[in-house]
Amino acid sequence: MQVLNVAVTSLNSLGTILIIGMMALVCADVLSRNLLGSSLPGVIELTELGIVSIVYLQIADTYKSSKLMRSDGIITIIQDRFPRISMIINALFDATGVVLFYYIAKGAQKRFSEAWDGGYYLGNQGSFTAPTWPMELIVAIGSCLLCLLFFASVLKNIAQLFGIDPRGTTNHRSTSD
Repeated sequence: MQVLNVAVTSLNSLGTILIIGMMALVCADVLSRNLLGSSLPGVIELTELGIVSIVYLQIADTYKSSKLMRSDGIITIIQDRFPRISMIINALFDATGVVLFYYIAKGAQKRFSEAWDGGYYLGNQGSFTAPTWPMELIVAIGSCLLCLLFFASVLKNIAQLFGIDPRGTTNHRSTSD
């Protein structure tokens, strides 16, 4: 789990660095438009690739920090009255996340291979082009990492459902449904 945490933190930090770089690029473009009367080539293309990359670089940390958007009002009410049912619902939610991000990662891996082999670029040849494979690779890695986090959460919820402490000790508490 420690390796997973390091990977999550590293990708999140890389995403933050990319945000700072994009801010600098956009500011430089604005200055260029106002001072020189023309925009910098490639800003739109790099921003397109950058935004998608940032989402997938930081989505695992968003989930790990419990800040991934989800409607949990009903689960919170159920959790107070029926904690075991809440654990089942959370495990099902997380299992859905495993399946969803598995397929996103699988599709991104295919797109990465196609972009790498085919030399796919975004932009206009002769003006500015940027390869798309780095973004596709980031989508695949970010999706795989989030899939692993969802899977770890499924295991944690199932362990708690059976009264097992996720660290390996048995928890003999009584819960009523």
